[in-house]
Amino acid sequence: MTEKDLIKLLSERFYEDFADEAARAVLGADAVDRLYGVAVAPPPELPKSVRQKVLFRGAYVLERIYFTAPERFMPHAGEFCRRDFPACANASARRHFGKIMADLLGRYEPEPEALGRIAEAAAEWAVDPAAKVAVKVWAVEVLIRCRDRVGWVAESWDDIVEALAQDATPGIECRMRKSWKKS
Repeated sequence: MTEKDLIKLLSERFYEDFADEAARAVLGADAVDRLYGVAVAPPPELPKSVRQKVLFRGAYVLERIYFTAPERFMPHAGEFCRRDFPACANASARRHFGKIMADLLGRYEPEPEALGRIAEAAAEWAVDPAAKVAVKVWAVEVLIRCRDRVGWVAESWDDIVEALAQDATPGIECRMRKSWKKS
């Protein structure tokens, strides 16, 4: 599976079970490395609409691969923590990257500088008024895993939760009651 094949796969018609089928195809073709590269940095010459599809759908397929065959994702854990999670600017891809990172922090110990950048990005995503609810939820789950590792996260935890409480959706309110209050 070439980069061109991956771009075509990620940019064409979306269908039910897209992520599962695409993940199987990528795994079967031993193309996880290529997918990772395309998903975090699509070729700049792609039209903007195609580029956005590739970023979002690539993150979606990476999430499926991470949760079905984590050992195939793990060679990218370092660069994901150091560079690609904090640099993610696509609002839709952030949901999938947040979900991966929330779990990854239980399996992998990033370098201290990377952990700081991860926490900074997650905090920005969590309190961004324009962020989608799912992005906020996963950003806070990342921060929960950073709370005991990054000093400023623990120090600012109450402020982060208070910011989220402002105009909270029912989903955010439920999470706040059940698992986001500092014990």
